[in-house]
Parts: sequence; C-alpha cells; structure tokens
Amino acid sequence: MAKSKRIAGIDIGTTKIACIIAETTDNVKLSLLGLGTAPPQGFSQGVVNNLDKAVESVATAVEEAEKSSGTKLSQAAIYVGITGEHIKHLQGIGAIPVRKPAKGITDHDLDKVIEQAQALRLPNDEQILHVIPTQFIVDGQKGVRNPLGLYGVRLEVEVLIVIGAVTAIENIYRMLERLGIKTKGLVLQSLAASYSVTEPMDRDLGVAVVDIGGVTDISVFKDGELRFSKVLGLGGGHITQDIAIGLRTPFNKAEELKRNHGAALVNAVTEDEPIPLGDNSGGNGKHVSKRLLASIIEPRVEEILIHAEAELRKTGFADALSAGVVLTGGTAQFLGIASLAEQIFGLPIKIGYPEGLNGNSDSVRNPSYATAVGLVRYGLEGKYLHSRVTPSVATTVIGEFKKWFT
Repeated sequence: MAKSKRIAGIDIGTTKIACIIAETTDNVKLSLLGLGTAPPQGFSQGVVNNLDKAVESVATAVEEAEKSSGTKLSQAAIYVGITGEHIKHLQGIGAIPVRKPAKGITDHDLDKVIEQAQALRLPNDEQILHVIPTQFIVDGQKGVRNPLGLYGVRLEVEVLIVIGAVTAIENIYRMLERLGIKTKGLVLQSLAASYSVTEPMDRDLGVAVVDIGGVTDISVFKDGELRFSKVLGLGGGHITQDIAIGLRTPFNKAEELKRNHGAALVNAVTEDEPIPLGDNSGGNGKHVSKRLLASIIEPRVEEILIHAEAELRKTGFADALSAGVVLTGGTAQFLGIASLAEQIFGLPIKIGYPEGLNGNSDSVRNPSYATAVGLVRYGLEGKYLHSRVTPSVATTVIGEFKKWFT
C-alpha cells in the first residue's frame, strides 16, 4: 500500500493569506484536505511590516486549514510563497572540466558547475532565492537539459539567479519561527503559480504568466524553464482605491463591489443593473450602475496590462510565446479581461484556473488561489528550492535537481 504524503502551501498574498493542506498517495495526484484564509494584516505587498499582526494573520489561516482538514500543519511538508518589488534576477554562467570524461558527467560535476555559476558577489542586503539552470552546454553542444551520464570534456551551464532582500526573507522566517512552522523553503510566488495554471508543454513552447493580485507578478517560461520574473507595484489594490475614490465609498465596500460586480470592459456589461451601495456609502438607498463601475475599473486594468506587456517586450521572448499569456490572480476573474488583454498583448490569452487538486477542490478552483495551489504542486514536482540554512545554495539546488532527474 502506497504511503501517503502531506504537503502544505502558505501563500502570503497582498490581498489575503491562504493556507492549503493536501495529501498524495502516489506522488502524482493531490487531494485537498483543508483550506484557510485570513486578511494580510501585518504585511505590505507581501513584506512583513508588523511582526505581531503578521503572526496573527498567518495563525488564523493555518488554524482554519487545520480545522477543516482534521490534521496538523506540522505533519506536512510546508512551502511558503514570497513576492515583492525587492525580488529581481540575474544571469549566471559556470564552466568546469569534467572530472572523469570516460565515465560520463556525474552528480559531482553538476554540483561544481552550478556552484560556480551562482558564485556571485551580492550586496550584504541581498540573498539568493533560486538558482535555475536554463541550459547545459557539453563540449560546445547547446540546449542539453540533462547532462548526467553524457560523455564530455567540458561542462557549462547558464542559470537564472532569483534574489531578494535579506530583510524581507529573514522577516518571513522570523514570523514562521514565532508560529513554530518549519518550512521546506521559500518559493517565488510567480514560479509557484505556474505549476497550477500551466502544463509542462506550455512551459516548453513558451508562456507568460501574469498574476494580477494586489500587485502583478510576471513570469516567462521557455524550453521548460523560468526565463524572466518581475513584480510590478500595480495591481488589484489600485483598482479598489480607484473605486473607493470614484464612488466615495469606504475601501472595504469598494473591494466588495470589485469582487462581486467588477468588469474590465464597459462594453462587456450587457445588462446595466443597479448595484446598491448600502448604508456604508454615506447615503441610504444609493445605487451605482454596473457600467459606471466598469468605467472606473477599465482604465486601471488597461494600465496594468500595458505595463505587463511592456515588460514582456523587454525580455525578448514576446515573439516566442507559442502558448501565449495566462492571466491569473483575483483580477483575472473580471468580465471582459481576456478580450482587453488580447488587444494589448496581441497573443492568445487564457484565464488561469488552478488545476492539479482532486477531492473537494471546487473551493480553490479560482484564479485567486493559483499561488496557494501552485505551492503544493511545487512541493510535489518542484526542482529549485530556497532553504535558509545551507552551507551553499548549490547544495539545495542540486538536491532538488537530482530529485527531478530521478
């Protein structure tokens, strides 16, 4: 009988904290056991700014997930998402002579070449999150994905190095320590989301994932690997602010209007029904039309998508994205957003609903849960993991890389 394995993901989002506990018995299919959510108090765009409130927020989400699953978080392998404008990436190159060419390229050779590729002089306030090999080169032959066992005299590797601010990273760990949570590591949220809203074939052909939550995470994949990652400071929070100002209504009411009645295109609203603003708007009996609400939302969504498209063009991969663009995150649920995005990107657009969980998973089959679901999928499949306590980042990277090859 196959032994079950539990995996948990904690998504520290900019609009909510989400904790998912899942279980697998065959290392292929995951079943949802429990879900918990909480407002992200103590965080600002994914970064801890009040430790006590951050601990309370995550504790609330964790307790709810434990209660609904009937299990403890400590019984699972835990993966925690990280995002923020502090995250950036660099390119790295490593090259070594193969130790014993006649016996083929070994794990030891992989260790050495990746260790060399990530041996950068970073400022004291920056730390490596992921080291992702994008291709290996064996004796000048490019495009090698798995060099293990191949004959070669010289081994080279090109890597994408994702780095973040030490302060942001360490404060997440400090918050987790206060809760007694021992995580397997931190995962870039845009990387995690890709595991739930794209297929391996998409990432091979070339796909961009645009996750529009409180901020906007952009990631580009080609030949199966992450090639670019960027966090834009624009997102759903700005849309809520626009609604609050435009309708002179409290922020919480504006968020409710956005989630329940929002549309990204005025022309997509076919029935212009009146929406009650309620007592909190400052006047009883007040209503707003759906088209008026959409007219406030549309310019901001258009701005977000234009900025995302501009970043995509800068990467040089825009014309190589055969699988197009996947929109996910809470804002991706807006009526008409796919049509608007097609006009701006000039590429096929898909709305990314998280997949890969069996059982009673309808509660998380929503673009706003793409990262949370992706974290547990990453725990099952992931290759490149950030761990806080390692003598060398390469040690962790190679461990995950070997697991993937196996």
